[in-house]
Amino acid sequence: MTPVLELSAVTKEFPGNPPVRALDGVSLRIESGELVGVVGASGSGKSTLLNVVGTLARPTTGEIRLEGRDIAKEPDRVLAGLRAARIGFVFQQFHLVAGLSAVDNVATGLVYRGVSHRKRRHASAEALDRVGLGNRGEHRPNQLSGGERQRVAIARALVGDPAIILADEPTGSLDSRTSDEIIGLLLDLNTQGATIVIITHDHAVADRLPRRLELVDGRIVSDRQVAGVAS
Repeated sequence: MTPVLELSAVTKEFPGNPPVRALDGVSLRIESGELVGVVGASGSGKSTLLNVVGTLARPTTGEIRLEGRDIAKEPDRVLAGLRAARIGFVFQQFHLVAGLSAVDNVATGLVYRGVSHRKRRHASAEALDRVGLGNRGEHRPNQLSGGERQRVAIARALVGDPAIILADEPTGSLDSRTSDEIIGLLLDLNTQGATIVIITHDHAVADRLPRRLELVDGRIVSDRQVAGVAS
């Protein structure tokens, strides 16, 4: 079966004297339905990994395959379409539009797919239901708690049924109780079939996930499957 995501000997260098190698020969395979935590200290290469996987940056060398398609050398317009259609993003700072309601913020995830306004709002309402915010659709971000705003951001990532969701420090701006709730939600969504990668520096978050990768100096130094992880 074709994996959702496969990296082969991926490197990423940034200019300097000498150049800075943020990723150093990363090879990785993620199957459909997996929930993977990527953990590492600041500067370990976590964010760079997310950026190249999410097509926000190009690798210096190596192959990246999304659903079997080599995307490392695709033109920018093709990558923009792939991001819109096949990759969902969740960020630490939510990145919601202040003047839009929750349902309209979620609908922005479908704008570049040519979906009609009516269908976008219907799909958005369903996605909000999935994250437990079906009764908050007309609230704007300033009327929502931090945890609720992150749920809206997760609904926006989910709404187009992407191949993979990339969550970059999704609990980084939340208190510990709310963080637990958000990780619990992501675990629940994974049991429903969502393929999710969570980037985190927090080992307490990573300890709740069934598969954990550890990055050090741009290299994967550990890749562990943990049976029986409870949400």
